[in-house]
This record gives sequence, structure tokens and C-alpha cells, in this order.
Amino acid sequence: MCVLLVEDETLIREVMAESLQDAGYEVVEVDSGSVAVEMLRQPPRRFTALVTDFHMPGGVDGSQVAASVREKFPEIPVIIASGRPEALQPRWRDDYDYRLLRKPYLPSELITLLHTLIGPPA
Repeated sequence: MCVLLVEDETLIREVMAESLQDAGYEVVEVDSGSVAVEMLRQPPRRFTALVTDFHMPGGVDGSQVAASVREKFPEIPVIIASGRPEALQPRWRDDYDYRLLRKPYLPSELITLLHTLIGPPA
């Protein structure tokens, strides 16, 4: 099970990636939305879930990353993390089944949500 983790804050990305790996997930770490979108244009790599920060510098935010993932992998769960959840549109949950993870969050909260959405790694 491979999780695409998109987070511009280095410390958060490193802690979450390590925690996910310790829980048995394979993790591809990306530090910006633009890099994530470009990666998705490359030959297909199979992701099981997306975890993305919402607010990121560089012109590509989490909603754009989520849309790119949905285009390429419509079946995988999308988790959008934000310290400002009011920026997220309520219809995203209903229309796209995006999940919100409110920052700050603990690694255990992310792992529990992933277990709910995709199950624990085999």
C-alpha cells in the first residue's frame, strides 16, 4: 500500500512519513503541490491513498493535487489536511468524498483514518 504524502512543511512531512512507514505503509514524499502534479503526469505509479496539505506555496494547493489524483486514480481516498478548515468547501466531502484532517494532528490520527479508509497494510 503506497501513500502519496504532499506536505510543504519539512518537519511535518518527515514525522508523518516515518510514522506511516513504521505502520507498514510505503510512502512517496513530495514537498509541493506542483511537484506532486508533475509526478502524476509521469508513467503510472499505483497509489493507495493521497494525504495532502491544503495551503502550500507555489501556486498549486491541495485541492488541485486532489483533483489531479482523482483524474488519474478516481478510486483512491483523498485526505486533505489544514489548520484552516474553513477554507475547505463542504461540498468536497459530498461530491468527491475528500476527508478532512485538521491540523495539528497526531500521526496516530492519520494512521487510524487510513486504516478506516484503506485498511492496515498486509
